[in-house]
Amino acid sequence: MAEDLTSEFNYTATVLQYTILENTNISSQHPTAVIKIIANPGYTVTAGDFSWNGPLAGVTSVAFTQDGAFVLCTVTYDTASVTPAYNVNIGLCIIGDAVLAAVTVAGTLTSVVDASVTTTTPSETNTPYNASGAEGATSGTLFTRTYTAPSGSYWPENTAPSIQLTSGDLGQYNITQTPTYTANNELTAITYTVTYIFTDTNVSGDKFDITIPKVATILIPATGVTSFTGPTTGVQASGTNYVMAVQGAAGATYSISMSDGTTSTVVVTNAVLGATGNAQHNFIIPENTGTSNITWTATISGDIEAGVPTTITFIQLYPVASCGGPLADAPVNAITDYSIALDSGGGVVTFLVKAGAATKFEIIHGTAAGTKKATSGRIATGLTNTGPFDNATGTETSNTLPTDAQANGGIDQYIQNPSNPVKMSTRQGAFNTDTTFDIKSMTIGGETYHQVVWWEYTASDYSASPNAVLRVTNSNVTGTIAAKMFKVCCPDANCTT
Repeated sequence: MAEDLTSEFNYTATVLQYTILENTNISSQHPTAVIKIIANPGYTVTAGDFSWNGPLAGVTSVAFTQDGAFVLCTVTYDTASVTPAYNVNIGLCIIGDAVLAAVTVAGTLTSVVDASVTTTTPSETNTPYNASGAEGATSGTLFTRTYTAPSGSYWPENTAPSIQLTSGDLGQYNITQTPTYTANNELTAITYTVTYIFTDTNVSGDKFDITIPKVATILIPATGVTSFTGPTTGVQASGTNYVMAVQGAAGATYSISMSDGTTSTVVVTNAVLGATGNAQHNFIIPENTGTSNITWTATISGDIEAGVPTTITFIQLYPVASCGGPLADAPVNAITDYSIALDSGGGVVTFLVKAGAATKFEIIHGTAAGTKKATSGRIATGLTNTGPFDNATGTETSNTLPTDAQANGGIDQYIQNPSNPVKMSTRQGAFNTDTTFDIKSMTIGGETYHQVVWWEYTASDYSASPNAVLRVTNSNVTGTIAAKMFKVCCPDANCTT
């Protein structure tokens, strides 16, 4: 028996030769013959790719099996076949061929996705991808990623998503970008699909980076009112012409009403914004002749854009006695505010005050929720007319009344009746030092007051707010009576230079 190699297509196969005596049963000598199929360099052979194009005299079957990188072709001879008196060549007709050997590609994907983005795939680090195929062939999809902006959002052109090959040969990759746009050309989604064109060598270590930045809000043009504004500072007791401004889209329809907490008055009904998108409406605030502040509320309704405040709330103070006169008594167990109209050039606001049983007096610039400027107080280290202030009681917005313990010494800003000179100064000397004015006597019109409370203000203070408030927090401890106040105008008969 001898063995040769015969070249066929992209592989070689062994040729077997046997010497058998004449009239000898072939199967008894060689039941089978095994031919080895060997791929040429750069190719591979697979058993499943081969088949026998039979039948063939003397052969009952041909089978192909994988043996590592080789394919074994096993030929089974007919048991009835005998050798003739001459040489016999048995040629197999085999269907199949070697194929190009597969090459591989391997790499990783890293993405940084902003938290504002909704996506099927969040941020990831070094996610692997790989594929194999023949030289020149294109792989299936190595990876695909879709990123979607939340409803009402998009990526502006200058901050759009991006994909980048940071390591590797970009010429071997096909990167397909599939964007989704709104009718206004706003990018709302992006899909990346990547394939590879195989070379003749294996490739590894390629890297892709995907960056998905923060989205922006899609701006929808307004169709209604976008702004409703008006002054919120305190209105003087004498009243004023209150002006409200409306802004928005031309054609927006709206109505405005004004309420003092008891009665609602129509300011305008079904007004329509003109081409400029701006309008103003006036409402005359009448004089407050009562003994308490009035809370006014302006309300707009109609075509109002979402999120636009629809109310404006402000306070109208009630009258304070003119200079040189007493104020209405402050009742017990209550917080009472007295309006103060400031002078444009600046000046001194001065009150003589008399506690009920335990009372706190404060001068506040603006409304009662404004800036505290002066306070009454017992003799205590560091406590003067200008503070520090008690913000635990009698203070916006909680407006908490003091406990008995707080009013009777627990909070130093409360002064007591009867007055104890050891614990409470009239502050006449401090007032004179601060203002150069002099309160000669604390007794006016038969009433003896306990302390001077004052605030010296400037023209700039007036510009910030033309009003101030005297806030009286009167406790309900045993012996409590109404607190009393006298407004002094310096200079006058009671306040001299």
